[in-house]
Amino acid sequence: MQIAILRYRVTGWGGAETTLAHLSRGLAAAGHEVTVYGADRERAAKEALGPGLGYVPVPVWGGKALRLLTYAVNVRRLLRQVPSRLVFSLERTLTQQVYRAGDGCHREWLARREPLLSPGARLAQRLRPLHRAMLFLEKRLFADPGLKRVIANSHQVKTEIIRHYGLDPERLRVIHNGLDRRKFCPLEEAAAAGLKERLGAPPRTPVILFVGSGFKRKGLTYLIEALGSLNNRQSLLWVVGKDHPGPYQRLAEGLGCGDRVRFWGPQPETAPFYQAATMLALPTLYDPCSNVVLEALACGTPVVTTAANGAGEFVSPGLNGEILTQPDDAAALGAALTAYLDRGFDPLVRRAAGEAVAALNWEATVAQTITVLEEAAAESRVG
Repeated sequence: MQIAILRYRVTGWGGAETTLAHLSRGLAAAGHEVTVYGADRERAAKEALGPGLGYVPVPVWGGKALRLLTYAVNVRRLLRQVPSRLVFSLERTLTQQVYRAGDGCHREWLARREPLLSPGARLAQRLRPLHRAMLFLEKRLFADPGLKRVIANSHQVKTEIIRHYGLDPERLRVIHNGLDRRKFCPLEEAAAAGLKERLGAPPRTPVILFVGSGFKRKGLTYLIEALGSLNNRQSLLWVVGKDHPGPYQRLAEGLGCGDRVRFWGPQPETAPFYQAATMLALPTLYDPCSNVVLEALACGTPVVTTAANGAGEFVSPGLNGEILTQPDDAAALGAALTAYLDRGFDPLVRRAAGEAVAALNWEATVAQTITVLEEAAAESRVG
């Protein structure tokens, strides 16, 4: 097949960029002609994608909302020049036969966030041009008669799309994100202790790990507040990800735990942090299916996250982690942290973590995706 993959951002270290790289390279390795349409500069995008993949830069301009809209309009214009290609979009766009909802359902995210906002902030959220643009594109996407299949990366996202947009369940497929099994694998306890020491923590010190960019949405405030209330005053919090650490460092200092929090910034390799940590904590407000959770489990690291995270379907409470009903439930979060700071290196817990995601790999994800693309191509008579 000739496949056009649409993704606004191509470069970067986030989960979306990782998914794009594995899918595009996997499709090309399977013999398909793959061209990525993105808004990044051509040279940087081609370096990120690697050999064997085509790249077409899409012009965008204006602020965040206008850039999304101009990307959608301009990529449609460019695709009209190559009508024989199957269009596989990883963005909310105006033309596609297959859409992968890797970013989840924006209407659901706003609905989950609203109760945590002040009345003024709720009004601002409803009026913000970026949200209005995303909701417009999302609604139009699911109403498009040319859309043949939708891929959700969790059962949570599938349910959200059906509930909010009434999409026919027969057109939806759940395909979980894959895992790079060479990177994300467990270490023996002694090796993990040595790695922890090399990262700057005493070998026996319990470490809570937080990985994610966009600290507010990922619930870092709730995690720091819980850290400050723990009876275990030896535990550390490592924060890996892109955002402004200042407000969170000041919060930790005000709670008397500032010396126990370390901000690492974004890291190109996160596996060593999972392998060295006692547990991962991600009290997120909303995540369609956090790669962070899957990667941590693959390293044998127990996870505490929320019911708003699609990756929670791989967490078995009491066995390899806990699921919080609400991200701001301080008592439940504190209890979960206490439990897994004690049990984090229990061999039974580590084994249950790894077994939960044992079936996930990028080869399977690509193969399942190809099946869906072939179904859509047959119905659309393109590709």
